[in-house]
Amino acid sequence: MGRIISFRALSHYVSVGVDELDQEKLTPLLRLKYHNSIADAVADLGRPEEIGKVFVGFQRFLYQEAA
Repeated sequence: MGRIISFRALSHYVSVGVDELDQEKLTPLLRLKYHNSIADAVADLGRPEEIGKVFVGFQRFLYQEAA
């Protein structure tokens, strides 16, 4: 069942496009995940610059066409 939910979520992101994972949504997502503590997010994930790079890289991975 988890795979179906994950596939549906991924399908939603792909159908909506890159706006769904816009860089501006990163901070609210981190606040939600880390109970409003950006400091905890940084402690867990690394420097803010690196977090941003991973987020953007993930987007590229999601939307690249299969070779």
